[in-house]
Amino acid sequence: MSKYLFIMANEGHRWGGSEHLWSAAAERLARRGNEVRVSAKDWGERVPEVEALRAAGCQIFYRKSPPPFLVRASRRVLGMAEYRFDHVREAGRGVDLAVISQGSNDDGLLLIEAARSRKLKYAIVSHSAVVYWWPSDDLAERMARVYDAASAAYFVSQSNIELSRRQFGSKLSNAKVVRNPFNVNYNASVPWPTKAAGELALAFVGRLDIISKGHDLLLQALARPKWRDRNLNVTFFGDGPHERALRRMAEELKLANVSFAGQVKDIEKIWSEHHALILASRFEGMPLVIVEAMLCARPCVVTNVGGNADLVRDGVNGFLAPAATVDFVDEAMNRTWENRHRLKEMGEIAARDVRSWVSKDPGEDFANELESLIQ
Repeated sequence: MSKYLFIMANEGHRWGGSEHLWSAAAERLARRGNEVRVSAKDWGERVPEVEALRAAGCQIFYRKSPPPFLVRASRRVLGMAEYRFDHVREAGRGVDLAVISQGSNDDGLLLIEAARSRKLKYAIVSHSAVVYWWPSDDLAERMARVYDAASAAYFVSQSNIELSRRQFGSKLSNAKVVRNPFNVNYNASVPWPTKAAGELALAFVGRLDIISKGHDLLLQALARPKWRDRNLNVTFFGDGPHERALRRMAEELKLANVSFAGQVKDIEKIWSEHHALILASRFEGMPLVIVEAMLCARPCVVTNVGGNADLVRDGVNGFLAPAATVDFVDEAMNRTWENRHRLKEMGEIAARDVRSWVSKDPGEDFANELESLIQ
């Protein structure tokens, strides 16, 4: 049996969409009898999802936050690197493969450098790439070095690979696209919503983070006169750092057709009550919510960022806004309104399309992929 170390590099929040893939693979590898270690930030309290991995047989290494003086002087890369090195040296002793999973394509750099310095065989997972962020020349060279030295560099969309190649100045010849697990039944059969005649119900499912998800663009579009006169309703699902700001914005714009439903675990229930997904994202990797909506036979109205266009065919199984602007979001939503009589048919096409794109168990697929790196 082999020894694996999974490093959760994301330290911005306890658990997120970027954790589903590595954790699913870690659990499967542990249940196969491998020795699996998990490194996660110590939040001062146990993270339930991480503790579930312990129950599945994984060894957990909670890493302490850097000392306050290093946080205040985070530009002191050497000190931060030494801090990370000590942790990776302890957790990575004797492992056959380290897997560093990042929310973006850069937030695990110090941990990756620590693994490389420790001469560990490692793979990198990146769940998004941000066109609004560009590394300095020195940082780009560091990123290129650690990515090129990896046994494999996994991304959730081809567009994220291409953007990372430009940002790092590297060919990333070891890059591969992987699929993320999802939170609905693969063979979901969700009844079409029963709504009043002529009503269109859209669901905006995602973290309430304006910077990435672009909720503000949608709210500004909905403030235009035509939407006040149409029987259209948008429900925001999720939580995040900008909930109060979004509620305030909706109130200031006097939007009676917008509501907030909070975090909901039953994703299929969302789609039993809504006709389509809408996202106004400024950047993405490959949103789980698109895959889940399509598995539930719902068309998607999304911006053409990240991997969205890998799945959404404009006018066929959904609608693409060319870019994340108020005008483009408004135009895509208007085409959705004008084709509302076709949405059920488009959703059925979406359901077929997504099942040809993703397997029943991406976590199992990724576990097999990681085993192949060692073999």
